[in-house]
Amino acid sequence: MQLRIRILVALFLFVNFTFAQYFPSKNYTTADGLPNNAVRTLFFDSKNVLWIGTENGVSRMENGSFYNIDTSSGLGHNSCWDISQDTKGNMWFASYGGGVTKYNGTSFKVFTTKNGLKHNKTRKVFPFKNNVYVGTEQGVSIIDINSNKVITPEIPKHNEDFICISFFEYRDEVFFTSLFHGLFKIKEDNGTFKIISVNANKNSYSLGIFDSTLYSGNEGFIDKYDIRELNKRNFTSTKFGNSIVWQFAGDKRKNIYAAAWGIYNPDGGLYRIENEKMINVSKYYGIDSKIILNVVYDKTKDILYVGSNDKGIYEIRLDKMIDYYSFQDKSIIDFEKFGNQTIILDNAGLTVLNNNQIISRRLTLSDFKTAQLSFLEKQKFIYRNRGVNSLDYKLNFNIPATEIAFYEIVRKEDRLWIGSNIGVFEMDGSGNFISYLPKHTLKFGFGSDGQLIETIPYAGVRVYDDVSKLQAKNYYNLDKNTPQFIVKILNSNSKTYLLSVFNGLYTFEKGKFKSYLADGIWKEEKFKHITVDDKGRLILGAEFGSIFIVEDNPSFKVVKTIFKNQIIGNTILYLEAYKDCILLGTEKGMNVYQNGVVRLIDKEQGLADAAVTTSKIFSDKLWLGTNKGYFVVDLKKVLREQTTVNSIAISEIAINGVKISKGKYNWFQYSSDELKTAYNYNSFSINFIPKGHPFPEKLQFKYRLENTNRWSPYSKEPNIYLSYLPPGSYNVQIEVFDSNAGKHSIFKLLNIVVLPPFWLTWWFLTISILVLTAVIFYVFLLYKRKEKEKARVEKRIAETQADVLLNQMNPHFMFNSINTIQHFIISNEVDSSLDFVSKLSTLMRQTFENSLQNKISISDEITYLKAYSEIENIRFGNNIAIEFEIDSAIDLESCKIPTMTLQPFVENVFVHAFNDDSVKPKLVISFSMLSKSIIECKIIDNGKGNSSFDKVKLHKSKGVELTKERLILLQPEIKNPIEIEYKDTKGTCVTIKIKV
Repeated sequence: MQLRIRILVALFLFVNFTFAQYFPSKNYTTADGLPNNAVRTLFFDSKNVLWIGTENGVSRMENGSFYNIDTSSGLGHNSCWDISQDTKGNMWFASYGGGVTKYNGTSFKVFTTKNGLKHNKTRKVFPFKNNVYVGTEQGVSIIDINSNKVITPEIPKHNEDFICISFFEYRDEVFFTSLFHGLFKIKEDNGTFKIISVNANKNSYSLGIFDSTLYSGNEGFIDKYDIRELNKRNFTSTKFGNSIVWQFAGDKRKNIYAAAWGIYNPDGGLYRIENEKMINVSKYYGIDSKIILNVVYDKTKDILYVGSNDKGIYEIRLDKMIDYYSFQDKSIIDFEKFGNQTIILDNAGLTVLNNNQIISRRLTLSDFKTAQLSFLEKQKFIYRNRGVNSLDYKLNFNIPATEIAFYEIVRKEDRLWIGSNIGVFEMDGSGNFISYLPKHTLKFGFGSDGQLIETIPYAGVRVYDDVSKLQAKNYYNLDKNTPQFIVKILNSNSKTYLLSVFNGLYTFEKGKFKSYLADGIWKEEKFKHITVDDKGRLILGAEFGSIFIVEDNPSFKVVKTIFKNQIIGNTILYLEAYKDCILLGTEKGMNVYQNGVVRLIDKEQGLADAAVTTSKIFSDKLWLGTNKGYFVVDLKKVLREQTTVNSIAISEIAINGVKISKGKYNWFQYSSDELKTAYNYNSFSINFIPKGHPFPEKLQFKYRLENTNRWSPYSKEPNIYLSYLPPGSYNVQIEVFDSNAGKHSIFKLLNIVVLPPFWLTWWFLTISILVLTAVIFYVFLLYKRKEKEKARVEKRIAETQADVLLNQMNPHFMFNSINTIQHFIISNEVDSSLDFVSKLSTLMRQTFENSLQNKISISDEITYLKAYSEIENIRFGNNIAIEFEIDSAIDLESCKIPTMTLQPFVENVFVHAFNDDSVKPKLVISFSMLSKSIIECKIIDNGKGNSSFDKVKLHKSKGVELTKERLILLQPEIKNPIEIEYKDTKGTCVTIKIKV
């Protein structure tokens, strides 16, 4: 009888221990950034930011990180025992020794006894309307949040310290409890405050109101009051529980939690209050501290935060999508669902759970060994004749129970088949043994027609026609279509698929095996996992490769490939399909592939152990076995819409390594959307905080400077560094990928304006351009003026030189003409002299008229030269033959040449070429067109030539050189305008090139 009782007790303890659900939790300590592990208070502000008061300062928790403030920031004292927020959004911090500190988002104000505070050791701050009520070691002070005026009402007579430890509001009145003196209310009348006793119960450490129930933490128990009887004299309580509760909190499921520390007794921890009982849930919430002082609930994320006095903060996710069952840390082999019962095969046996997840049956290793021996005894004949085959994988019948190893569960209709190293067991859904096969197979299954398929390592496959009689057909491994190295067997669309780790995909249909690899249907060789999706398609995966979605009815087709680089992790441990999702497990966690997007479920969401040994989907739940218990994943919760980042705030900016002024921040966030800096302050470090998401470790960030720029690579750090930005405007954008939600979000972070140096500013450049333009224009004007002046001077020089030529020509010519007239007079040739004088006067008049012009037409020049030559020829008795040769291509009227250009050379002919001894003297003046703009004039005589060289040279220095210089000035593009050719005693040829 006693033995039976012990067994029942042990079974009860086993059931409760095995099936207690463990909530996903995380512990934050100083190693994670907390200023101190002694957490005195927790508080959620209106923006759902968690504030933590510790013995060494205050911290804000955002995006899984801590941002600390202390006395160096403006806090009155580092020992912070309470935090609250008034109706205007100001934060209040109660310190134990430094009074109360108010923070308005930009600055701190400290209230101490110097400002009228009752005591500097403060425990609680409670906002109500336009006041903040401060609980101190010696009473209550009230601070007006608008005027900062401090009022301290008189406290009742007391024998011990009047320690105000907790407040609450009920029916528009403020109540508080004194640790040693009971419950009081504060009555206000026209700015006057009065403390009135309500209940004299001693030792109240905390208060909590939930609906109409008021809980008060006492020494070793909880007082439970009906708040509706608060003003009655018989305000009594129901007492229950243990330890000392320091704070209460409730969640959306109406659960009430109590943070407890026994002070003198080691019975502290986190408790849940149910039916006037305190249930210690510390173990299941991952809490290992017994000094729990506070607990708060985040209703937006369904998270419970628990503060301890020695081990920091605990974060417990109540809305868990994953349940964990330790199962006595057993290693799970396989699962199967059988009606309302769940079968769990582990390394120590088999468990049958009923619909309430309570153990209805447990089979140990000894039970399996006993069943084996029993069946062997009954089936001696069959075993002796058909139980052993030369192809069989070795089966050791002497393996003891302690060394039994299980492989898998295979279900066929209403039967379960258990594979192990001592044989295959057939069972019903209740765990009763039906039959036993003395076969050692690592992988077996049933075909679409119900035949048992036994794979034999290195030997082939055996298909049983009659399992009970061990009658089977052997398929030898030498046949290319015989499956080898099989790891999975699956039935779909009347086919049986066998998956090989080395030889690809096989099928079994109508008694025949077919190798897709050997038949050239599919060249993929290595597979480890196979399943079927809701559309009947095959999903196959290699252990270290890609995932393939395949259609094999009526023909084979690879519909889609999920490549390895899309999967988070290296090794695929399991593969399942649920609705339109593919669930594949790796060492990193569970990848949820849906519509081309991969999400990751890991320890942050509650999947603490990613080393999964087996997986099965039953209804909407995914069961994952591990080496220490198992997880049950609620797939509906996994696939529902997930919240993600809704905003980003800048928490810190450093320029050239120096943090910017605190005055640029409001509520610890950069208060502007723009940052302007000088050109030499152009390296930026920007820390930012993503908000609105539940899982910070699932976030990755990348940035770009403009819409047209490339994105940077992803980083898990909420920080960007921009070095040496050139002057310009940069619209910095952040893209956040949330692998929990599978969503990408883009946010504008900051507009950075790097101002250019003054010499590159628009106004300086404008002025510079204007000045430069003015200078260039002025220089251009000077240049033009100089050019004009130069042209004028050159023109004047040319004209002056022409005048000189005229002046030189006139004395010679006049002297010779006078001699001719004198000759005619002496010779008494009156008519000849008169005719000569007439021609001379006409020539002189024409000379003076031409000298008034810079250029004359060729026609006028020829007329002038004929007149001049005629007068000169008279001196020679008209013995010189004068000829003019004119090119018909020359327009004599429109083509003009410089005045007095040819006359000096014609004069040279009459002065130097001929004398009285000249035989048939002749002068030829020709004009021809070299090009459209150049005329060539030749003056040719048959005079003395070189014999008069010296004289010609002498005269050339006065006339010809001046003419040549003049032509060069007037037509610089013609480098050598005059060429003179002397022929010995054969005359002279002068060639002149003139631009017209």
